[in-house]
Order: sequence, then structure tokens, then C-alpha cells
Amino acid sequence: MPLLPAPASARLRFGHRLRHWREARGLSQTELGRLLGYHNSLISRVENARRWPPPGLPARADELLLTGGELAALWQPVRRERERLGELAAPARPTFGGAGPGPSADRPDAVTFEVLGHLLDVYRAAATHIGGEQLTAVLEHHTRTLAGWQHTTPRGTAPAVRSLAARYAELAGWAHFEGDRRTRALGWYAAGLEWARAADDQPTTAALLARQSTLHWWSGDPAAALALAEAAHAVARSLPGLRAWAALAQAHAHALAGAAPEAWRALAEAERLTEAARRAGEPTPGPARADLVLGVAHGTCHRDLAVRTGRSDHAHAAVAHLGAALGRLDPAVHPHDHALVAGRLAGAYARAGRREAAAAVLSWLPPDATGRIAHERRRARAWLGGSAADRTAADGPSAARPSTDGPATDRLRPDRPSANC
Repeated sequence: MPLLPAPASARLRFGHRLRHWREARGLSQTELGRLLGYHNSLISRVENARRWPPPGLPARADELLLTGGELAALWQPVRRERERLGELAAPARPTFGGAGPGPSADRPDAVTFEVLGHLLDVYRAAATHIGGEQLTAVLEHHTRTLAGWQHTTPRGTAPAVRSLAARYAELAGWAHFEGDRRTRALGWYAAGLEWARAADDQPTTAALLARQSTLHWWSGDPAAALALAEAAHAVARSLPGLRAWAALAQAHAHALAGAAPEAWRALAEAERLTEAARRAGEPTPGPARADLVLGVAHGTCHRDLAVRTGRSDHAHAAVAHLGAALGRLDPAVHPHDHALVAGRLAGAYARAGRREAAAAVLSWLPPDATGRIAHERRRARAWLGGSAADRTAADGPSAARPSTDGPATDRLRPDRPSANC
């Protein structure tokens, strides 16, 4: 079954189907490129929607791969999409400090602006299936286009353009975060935050602060992660879904610092606010996956506390939560999230001393995994069989802090599994 929801970007659909037919014929990207007269890097970038397909590629690939003309048929909507969003937009590349765009920047027309708003929803939906890393180039392209438009759009429509640019910047930053490119992610988050504040877009401001908090948690900085999570919580105000997201970020920061009681309180608040958002009908980020996100957050907090405190009961609780979460993720539908949670589960098994189980789960991960998935795999391997130096590097500087909580398994409900990871 296709990984992308319909309707999807024609560029994404073309790349997905090219990969399908190449793999169906047993060809590598290098082999297909050689047969078609292109470098393998071009094939990779087309499949990942990081560049537009060359005009001569579809028909030649149809003939070689025996597709029945599918790729040539898909090329026409790709061409129209490029004309609408690539050629028409003529993207500028302004500095984030507010320098004006180059002379090619155009004013946005209403149709293109509406299409970009629709595409953002498509990209968010696609990211839940394939992860954000494959969308980086196209998201940056649209973000830069909108950044340039901020300097040419009429005053009355400028806030809407800034708000959409901020939302694209949030997703572009997250795509780089998925690839474990933290500096690039922070750059887009900072730009988006500037634009969201200029547009007085409080929901997007709160979301970007929460994203920044998550990045600092991932980088091992609990103090910065907590400060940003608290800022997101304050900005979200009357929006319980966004406040729940901020509370999850607070929980991660507390667990990273080894403060279990504070982590439990933040997780409980996240559950309460999530339920309030459901009752209010608030369009929260990923509402259908809220229970899954909560569950992975529980397991990840236990995993981090096991690292920071050295307590095995936290490790066993992490195994329970992350194992339940993994069971709810269909790898055919959500391959990226499945691999990311599997890597985290392998680490929890390793911390719990269950070496065979950890090794078995690690074998499920794709051998060519990159970004955050590869990072989770490296940590699990270090905990599983690395040297003392490996373990110290994997645990981070705040490992083995004394615990201040009671029995780990008493604190959380084990039936609530996650994946905002």
C-alpha cells in the first residue's frame, strides 16, 4: 500500500512510485542511474522529492522498468506543480535578520498562497508515514519562497504570509531534526519563531518553542529544554492541546535531569490537557495519535531516568511502555516511527540487562538508517556491549544521579503508548 495519503504532492508521488518500480525490478539506485544515463545521486534525490525529475527521465524509466507508462502519466502533474510552485514563486533567499529579497522576488497571488497552505497539510500527513528527513529540500524551498514574500506582500496580508512561513519553518526544522542536523534545525526554528511573533501567531509560537525544547532535550541540555518548555506552556494559554505538548517537553527535561517526581507531574498534566483538548475539539498536533505519543513519552522518560539514576526498575518500566507502543505502530504504515521507537526499545532492553532481546530488536532496524534512528541504534549498541568509555558517551554527562522517586512502575499507567519521540 502507498505510504503517502491522497491527495499528495505530485513530486512526492512520482518519487515514491519510481522507488517502487526500481525495487520491484531488483535494481539499486546506482544500477538504475547507469542504465538511464544519470548519476545515482540524482535518482536518490528524485525518489526523496529533493529535486524535480528531469523531463526525459519518466518515459525512459517506463520503458526500462516496464511500468505500463505510469511514470510518464505522473510527469504531467509534476510539471504543472513545478510551474505553479517553483517557477511562479521564484523563491528569494533572504537572510533571517530581515534583509530584503533579491530582485526576482514576486508578490504572492491568492491561488499560490492557498496551494501552499494545502501542501503544508499534505507534507505533515506524509511526515507521519515516512518521517520528515525526506521532505527537507521541498520544505526549505517553500519556506524561502514565503520568507521572500514577507517583504513584497501588501501590508494587510503580511501577517498571514508570516504565519504560513513560520509553520513551514517549524516543519523544515523538524525535518532537519529527524536527520540529526541540530544546527540547521535550530536555525529554522529561530527564523520561524521570529515570523510567528511578528504575525502574533501564538499557536505557532508555542509549537516552535516546544520544538526547540525537544531539540535541547535530544542534545542533553535539560536546563535549556525546561526553560523553553515552560515558555511554550505560557504562550499556549487557553489551548490545552498545545499546553499538553509543552507539558510533555517539560516531562522529558525533568527526566533527563533525573527529577522523577517532577516528570510524573508533567506527564499527568499532559494527559489531563490532552483529554481537555479532545473534549474541546481542539485541532491538536496529531490528535489521532495522542495516546501513542503519551505512551512513548512515558517509556522515554523511564529510559532517561534509568540512565540518569542507574535504577533497573526504570529500565523495566521503559521496556513495558515502549514495547506496548511498538505493538501499536504498523511498520508498513509508519516505518519511520516504528524504527525510531524500536531503537529506543532496544536501548531500554540493554539498560535492563536483557541482551538477547536488545540484539533482536536492533536486528529489526533498517541497515541504512540515518539521523535520529541511527543515533538511537548507536546508543543501544553502546549500552549493550560497548566499553566503559562508550557507555559514558552514550549516557551523557548527567548519568547516574541519585534517585528521588519511589518504585518506578507505580508512577505511570502502562497502557498509554507514543511517538513524538
